[in-house]
Amino acid sequence: MALIQFDHVVFQYEESVQRALDDISLTIEDGAFVAIVGHNGSGKSTLAKHINGLLLPASGTVTVNGLDTKDEKNILPIRQQVGIVFQNPDNQIVTTIVEEDVAFGPENLGVPPEQIRIRVDEALDTVGMRDYAERAIHTLSGGQKQRIAIAGMLALRPGILVMDEATAMLDPRGRAELIATLKELHASGLTVIMVTQYMEEVTECDRVIVMNHGKIAKEGTPEDVFRDKALLQSCSLAEPEAIRLADRLREFGVPISERAMRSETIAEELCRLL
Repeated sequence: MALIQFDHVVFQYEESVQRALDDISLTIEDGAFVAIVGHNGSGKSTLAKHINGLLLPASGTVTVNGLDTKDEKNILPIRQQVGIVFQNPDNQIVTTIVEEDVAFGPENLGVPPEQIRIRVDEALDTVGMRDYAERAIHTLSGGQKQRIAIAGMLALRPGILVMDEATAMLDPRGRAELIATLKELHASGLTVIMVTQYMEEVTECDRVIVMNHGKIAKEGTPEDVFRDKALLQSCSLAEPEAIRLADRLREFGVPISERAMRSETIAEELCRLL
């Protein structure tokens, strides 16, 4: 079922002469795990901010579960359905204690206190931060803060989670932990949309939307995108290191599957061959 629909969407920032989104039409299905990629200025973050009405189309329409984002009365219901996590968790954290920050959103929605307690505990359990409930925010690492930002969104019970370059400030271990959390959330039924500059993360998704100069350059599976060398070059995107490794192994005659895009998969295939 179509959960998010862009229909000929155009958007342009006032200070720019170029359209940030140029006649964008796309559909994102319920339960999808989608990556949005592109070079800096390609329009990927602008696209993400249209999903929960932070930005509104100059022309065309964006609908979320049938609700038009340009209709003012729909903004609150849309934002209750769409949680968005940004690059810097410090920009989203508003209190000094972990559990208080996670409770902030439900409190503002008027959720009864006993339900807030349940939501906070469940959200912290989901991101593996229950033991940190009473910790001061400033004592946490960047990855832990990002988990708290996600927990704050989950406490609102959204059906859609948008990650707008939310792994950009994390080290490799923090990114890996966060991606593992997103995969678990997706497996539980959450629709996940991930804007990212790290191509290794894209291999974890079901579908990839490639943005280039405000337009959709390509949509498809990670295999479709990463096998299109001309597309990657034209959009200034790099292949994941694991794919380059697999290509190199095949050059030496090692029969690695074309579907092997992650280091774990390549290792498993090499073990079977040995």
